[in-house]
Amino acid sequence: MKKSLFFVASAALAVTVLSPGSASAIDVGEQKNFLSPSACSGGDFKFTFRFNSNGGGAYRKLGYQHGNFAATEIQVGVDPYTAPLTFCSGTGNGAGEGIKNNAASVTNAHTSYGGFVYYKSWWQGAYDSVQPARPTPVSKNLVNTYNENASFKWG
Repeated sequence: MKKSLFFVASAALAVTVLSPGSASAIDVGEQKNFLSPSACSGGDFKFTFRFNSNGGGAYRKLGYQHGNFAATEIQVGVDPYTAPLTFCSGTGNGAGEGIKNNAASVTNAHTSYGGFVYYKSWWQGAYDSVQPARPTPVSKNLVNTYNENASFKWG
């Protein structure tokens, strides 16, 4: 009886942990922003942060909202860890620097969604908005979040 009760309890726990509706500590979109090759090459990710004004310097592309550029939660294998989101290596002035509080300009190439860059983590405080790319990508220097940016969200 003890073995079957243990088996039932273990199976229930596995279903709870593995079911698609269960909450996860890791934000899959943020993990993709961090790990995907599209962040530094290709056209899959549509929002680009630049280190310098006027679209200059190093860049990093985002495809998903990101709540805290300084502490992205990542899990590869067994152990989770946090890491800052950085400008792509080899892409110009500012490469390897953290994006948080270092972006001066952005480009939105998404044709359906505008982008919002926030002063604080978790989409708080002042923000800059960038309209959808209709018909061409929209680039602008950040004003309210110039070198003071901590999160991003599609809108």
